[in-house]
Amino acid sequence: MGIPDSFASPFVGGFVSAMLYGVATLQTYMYYLHGYEDSLAIKLLVAAIWILDTLHILFMCHALYFYMITNYGVLTSLEYIVWSLPASVLVNTPLISAVQCFFAHQIYHLCRPRAKWWVTAPIILSVVAGFGFSMETAVLELVNHKISIFTQMTFYGVTPAVAIIALAETLITISLCILLYDRRSGSALSRTKRLLNTLIIYAVNRCLLILLVAITALVMAVEGQVTWFLGLSFVIGRLYANSFLASLNSREHLRSKGSGTLPDPRIGVAHFTNPPKVLGDIENFKDGARQVDVPEEDVIDITVYPASDKTTKLCSEGKV
Repeated sequence: MGIPDSFASPFVGGFVSAMLYGVATLQTYMYYLHGYEDSLAIKLLVAAIWILDTLHILFMCHALYFYMITNYGVLTSLEYIVWSLPASVLVNTPLISAVQCFFAHQIYHLCRPRAKWWVTAPIILSVVAGFGFSMETAVLELVNHKISIFTQMTFYGVTPAVAIIALAETLITISLCILLYDRRSGSALSRTKRLLNTLIIYAVNRCLLILLVAITALVMAVEGQVTWFLGLSFVIGRLYANSFLASLNSREHLRSKGSGTLPDPRIGVAHFTNPPKVLGDIENFKDGARQVDVPEEDVIDITVYPASDKTTKLCSEGKV
């Protein structure tokens, strides 16, 4: 097995991952440029996500350079794991877990008081379990540099880690969709319903993309296709970083879209009054011209009262 054939999938995965890193960097810049009034914790989390993303890209590039440039044609190099591969897992795992915890925090605030922990506890447990299995995989790869360790820990390290990541993503998406649909059903404003429909579509699309990559990586790990698994693992972290940043940056777009294409959520109340009677149906003839006085219609006084909506407020604060 030559290096060009065996590392085709990691090369493509690294190329896609680099492009997604560029998108994440642009999104990070746009986030700080707009100066959103988020809490300090959210702003620090954005910085931490970008730093972890950058470190992962550096480790990934080092691993690809090691196998494809430095040791090109050296087949024995394929029998060992370079240190940058497990190092990339060490920075990718906290990134994925942090994004999953961010969405779990959103779900916690959207839930009713009695259901908060019943909904978020399974998500948090799956995030913690996935974090543990992923860190176990990285530590074992650092301790044992032989590639054979990957096949040995497939069913007690790699496979559970990827499977639990997919499970946590499924729980997050189902919870978000149910909660947003519940708020949609309880809202009487068409603008809010359209906004919640858009948020549900965003959540489903995000889940489908991440699940597609995660399930494919899981199948490759079970089949023992190490290089295919590496290529897909390079991408999954970038998808999480971009989904997190997109959820923050899309808030302004959703607000402007709602206020620009749909009327302002206000209720117009019409008050009818009975004015004094006026002369009507009087025909005057003066200088050969005919003048008709028509009775005056009822006066309509339109008073506009603003109507508040809790879901719109949550969206503007970044909690939806």
